[in-house]
Amino acid sequence: MSLSRWRQLIQKHAILLGGTAVWTVVLAVYAILRHERLNSTVFDLGIKSQVIWNTWQGRWFASSIEVEHYLGDHVQFIFLLLAPLYGLWADVNIMLIVQSLLLGLGAIPVYRIAQRQLANRHLALAFAFAYLLLPIIGFVNRFDFHPVTFVIFFLLMAVDMLEVERPYWASFFVFLALICREEVGFTVFALGLYVMLHHRRYALGSVWAAAGLAYSAIAIFVIIPHFRGGGSDSVARYAWLGEDVGQIVRTLVTQPGFVWREHLSQPFRLQFLIKLLLPLGFLSLLSPLALLGAVPAIVYNLLSDVPSQSSIYFQYLSPAIPFLILAAIQGADRLRRWQPRLPTAVLLGWLIVALGIAWLLDNPFTTVIDDPYYPVYGLEQIGNRAAFDEAMALLPPEAEVATMMNYGTHLSLRPRYSLFYDRLQLEQRPFGFPQADYFLLNLSDWRWGVNARIFHSSIETAVGTFGYEAIYFQDDVVLLTQMAEPQAATGAMLQRIIGLQEAGGKFAPTAQTTLEWLGQQWTLAEGLPETVVPLPTPFADNIQLLGYELSEPEPVAGGALCATLYWQAETAVVTDYTVFLHFAAEDGFVQAQRDSAPAFGFAPTSRWQPGSAVGDLHCLQIPPHLLSGTYHLNVGLYDPATGMRLPLLAGDGAPTEDTLHLTEVSLNN
Repeated sequence: MSLSRWRQLIQKHAILLGGTAVWTVVLAVYAILRHERLNSTVFDLGIKSQVIWNTWQGRWFASSIEVEHYLGDHVQFIFLLLAPLYGLWADVNIMLIVQSLLLGLGAIPVYRIAQRQLANRHLALAFAFAYLLLPIIGFVNRFDFHPVTFVIFFLLMAVDMLEVERPYWASFFVFLALICREEVGFTVFALGLYVMLHHRRYALGSVWAAAGLAYSAIAIFVIIPHFRGGGSDSVARYAWLGEDVGQIVRTLVTQPGFVWREHLSQPFRLQFLIKLLLPLGFLSLLSPLALLGAVPAIVYNLLSDVPSQSSIYFQYLSPAIPFLILAAIQGADRLRRWQPRLPTAVLLGWLIVALGIAWLLDNPFTTVIDDPYYPVYGLEQIGNRAAFDEAMALLPPEAEVATMMNYGTHLSLRPRYSLFYDRLQLEQRPFGFPQADYFLLNLSDWRWGVNARIFHSSIETAVGTFGYEAIYFQDDVVLLTQMAEPQAATGAMLQRIIGLQEAGGKFAPTAQTTLEWLGQQWTLAEGLPETVVPLPTPFADNIQLLGYELSEPEPVAGGALCATLYWQAETAVVTDYTVFLHFAAEDGFVQAQRDSAPAFGFAPTSRWQPGSAVGDLHCLQIPPHLLSGTYHLNVGLYDPATGMRLPLLAGDGAPTEDTLHLTEVSLNN
């Protein structure tokens, strides 16, 4: 095509191209700003970004979150086409730009389809802009990065190419849609039926339908179980219907009343259907055949036990969007045939009003998305970005990092990284957190279900048990790594944790099963570690201190000092005692102290099993102003209800003093 011809086309469609370009930029800028303000998440931008980057580096589909091989979670061969983009620009933002671009470009096939079917340029432009302004388009772009959203553009292009008699190009776009995600094959199957019934293209439609079913079946029941080692996380979302696919289908067919009562009648699911159809003025309902393509995505998302799938706020409904817009266009055409004298202005006004109401209900830039859905944040500035950048600059590029949900997206271009706090894998890790080269954390950002009680106790355990020290601490952003030399920043971080816990963090609601599991982690299955300093000391109420360990034999002023105490109860203990740890000067003046239930409250004395040894970690900050010298570390127990200390017992069983001198500590500044 000649340059002059291109110029004529651009001039002719300047409004469409200009509007599409502007809105695409708006979407991209919003997504980038949201990411740069630390509101994007590991689930799913961090995961997908790392897998694509690893693939570009030759580690095909390698992942360090959830699964070791990404094909054990989702089948998205589109990553192979995206990977070279990291060769152009090794920055996560390039994925956000690509997503916004493809979402925006969807307006062009919408315009072409509407122009052919409605033969009205104004209505065609209206539907193109209605597509761009659909709240669901804004929401799927807002929530991180999901290549399944590419399906919207690919399927619209497939329909467009089919209508202009270019079946090979149409099949090419269908193929691109298929490789975006494993369940898209069900939508392609429905598209094939639509092609057969509406376009009378039986051969092409049957090929698409068969290919779609075959692809999804192989992806879900062969590829994912193979790389996952059995099962599928996606299928597990329908476990409420049955243990396997056969039982699920049987329940749907034989117990529709049960499915409705227990699931589909939930108000938020019914609201979801209304919100899906409202922005296009419910015109989609006037063309049931075109809606056929949207049915699979709507059905399998409505039936999932994950609430986020029954909403317009997430990417799950992407395969249905092309058919909602196609059905609306055909519905408008049908309405005009029924009412030939219906003014175009009335139809335009109806679309504007419907979109306006939809935006009043759900503004994709400002709507707060929280329970019962996965929380999604917009442009809020929660953490200190400057402090995060300073800490991140200290990380070696190949180091394995355990981090926060919103920090991981900025660390995903590395072979391995993980979540420091991951409630889904809590019971698969020692003390609940992974062993990594570095921990990059924010002490006060408890979004996305972070349990402050478990989170902070895990950090203290990393310091007191595994020798992690803070090499950076500013505005609650902390970077820890294992090192022998004590750091003053560790003590400052520890004091902040204690303050946050006392301010309410220690009361974070925690499931009873989780509390019991955490308590068991501090019960010794075998004898005491060889590093324990034995100090057998009997207390009243049949409690005995067996020995202790110190995290740092030569602490520094302002640094942290942690003591792991090893207790044993000879008989069942009724009272839940509190342990106190005092750091005192030679004259007995207490310079620092820590009072807390054993093992951060996860192993209260009333749950100690008689005869079993229990580990009990307590950390405190040594005051920064202390001079060099010898100090005493003292320990004891008391009843928090009365404040009465539990006495030590003499050899004859008589009570003596109420404080045990644990050891002396030399402070050398």
